[in-house]
Amino acid sequence: MRKSYKATNIAISLGLLATLVSCSSSDSGTAAPVDDVSSFEKKITWGACEGNEAPVAPFECGSVTAPLDYRDIKGKSIDIALIRLPASEGKAKGIILTNPGGPGGSGFDFVAHVGQRFVSKLGLESFDFVGFDPRGVDKSHGLRCWADKDQDTFTYYDDTPDTPEEKVIAKQADAFDNACTDKNGASVVHYSTEFTARDMDLIRAGMGFEKLNYLGISYGTYLGGIYATLFPTRVEAMLLDGAFDPAGDTVEQQYTTQAIGFEKAFNNWVKWCESATNKCAFASSDVKKDWNALYKQLDKKSIFTAKGRDVNHNVLDSGTKAALYSQSEWFQLGEALAAVKSGNGEKILAMADSFNGRSDDGTYNSENDANYIIRCASGFDNEVPSNPKQILKTLQEKAPWSSQGATAEGIAEPTCEKAFGKPKLLSIKFTGAAPIVVVGGKNDPATPFRWSEEMTADMGTKAVLVTSTGEGHSQILVERCVDNIAKTLFTKKTLPKKGSICKPDVPVAQPSWWAQATAGVGGTEVNRDLGNSYFGLEAVDAFADYRAIPGTETVAYRQVSRALTVNGYTWSKSDTPNPVTDPQFYVSKDGKQYVGVFMESPSNLTKNKMYAPQGSVPKGTSLVALYFWPPTK
Repeated sequence: MRKSYKATNIAISLGLLATLVSCSSSDSGTAAPVDDVSSFEKKITWGACEGNEAPVAPFECGSVTAPLDYRDIKGKSIDIALIRLPASEGKAKGIILTNPGGPGGSGFDFVAHVGQRFVSKLGLESFDFVGFDPRGVDKSHGLRCWADKDQDTFTYYDDTPDTPEEKVIAKQADAFDNACTDKNGASVVHYSTEFTARDMDLIRAGMGFEKLNYLGISYGTYLGGIYATLFPTRVEAMLLDGAFDPAGDTVEQQYTTQAIGFEKAFNNWVKWCESATNKCAFASSDVKKDWNALYKQLDKKSIFTAKGRDVNHNVLDSGTKAALYSQSEWFQLGEALAAVKSGNGEKILAMADSFNGRSDDGTYNSENDANYIIRCASGFDNEVPSNPKQILKTLQEKAPWSSQGATAEGIAEPTCEKAFGKPKLLSIKFTGAAPIVVVGGKNDPATPFRWSEEMTADMGTKAVLVTSTGEGHSQILVERCVDNIAKTLFTKKTLPKKGSICKPDVPVAQPSWWAQATAGVGGTEVNRDLGNSYFGLEAVDAFADYRAIPGTETVAYRQVSRALTVNGYTWSKSDTPNPVTDPQFYVSKDGKQYVGVFMESPSNLTKNKMYAPQGSVPKGTSLVALYFWPPTK
């Protein structure tokens, strides 16, 4: 498995919507010309999606066939899996192709899960919104390097072993140094970013459009930049969110850029957790000290889940970094760490597993495998420094928390298998005239702001950098300001003003009458961010309280209704009397105030794994949303 966990983790492996690694500088420029691929430019046939849990209408599925090696188009070919939401407002006036990150993220699943939200929020109903699995990912000839059992053994293994069992596993890890090429052969070199960008042009041609619009997130920004470099006249508009632009990084920057980003994000979370107003379950006067104590404790002695799974310091590290991608996860991180402190590792392991693509049944998706193959085939391998001890010293000075466990020996070890050779890292150099927006986050841990500045310069004189001051990685569908810029860019091809700044959305404040209206409702408070996410409410639109009330939905609703009635609120209306399927509305006597009530049943909470220990909702309860949606100004 090449580098040890901590050595590899210096360059953080990012999760779905945001998975990338620090990358080496290399010779710049575009790749050599390829043969004429017009024989592959065939019209895409769209139809119903097939397979278990396949997306249903309005989603449609299709594929394009591409050469495995663009320098040998008469050789083997590969099918690229596609999914689209067809334009719902007349004939499509264009294509919006998207990639959620990685390398290795499934663009197919991305569109299946959140495509409708993107179309609705960004007003893209007149476009075909298209996702694809890049070559080597899941449905596009997904490659695997490691069996599920091996991933369970080595994903979090302790490379500073203390017990005989840990020492055995550490020795076994070296046997997997060439697992990818042993299993897949030399063809792994054809799963590069360049070839994926060329696949994108076959998708464009297969859909019958002269140009494409593109929405890229994280590593997807680099992929979009390479497409624009290779095919500058075929770009209609691009929004690149959370930019990753590796070419030109010094050796030191390769090892420190993301480490410093996560250091800053962790410190921001610590300040949040120590604030008395945030109800952080892990709060104390020195949260960082307490986290470090847990890390050292789990390094010496793991705790175990009910199923016997090992929760060590690397699980703690992985789960914590996963939560730093989005401020909406900060509350859950506090709960998970508090549970670890009390000897329960279920929640932090669930967060780490989600980050690493592991399902409850012990199977893994192909993201980690594809991530490794694509970055090695693309020339993303960290350059082995001539002075690893100095790099380690710099890490310890600038990012002491995020580089815990790093060693000079690990830094000096190559990341990629020898079979990948030394592929050329392509530089972005867009020479076209299409409008380009790059969104960079000042507090982005995974793709720090410097990369967004560099990408903006690489995307031509007309590219505009939008600065986000919010927390987390990627701001599309997080900040309304970014959404509005994206909508205007794609629908009107209009750029924002240079120097534009997007600030976090301001949530609806709790109404002054709220406490009186909801007095006596009872139940246990549930985190607002978690509740908003589950019920699909946004804090910028509505104020909401969430309560976990013991009993069935019938029992819980009766309790809520009784309390609201006692407080002077009368049931007003609903499409049906079922609070699980339709909101119920209670209005004050003067008709000026109302409380909406929406619920989730115990059966659905169980199905959706919301109950502890995986989730945060107490077992045996119904989840109640009490909300107020202020009138539009």
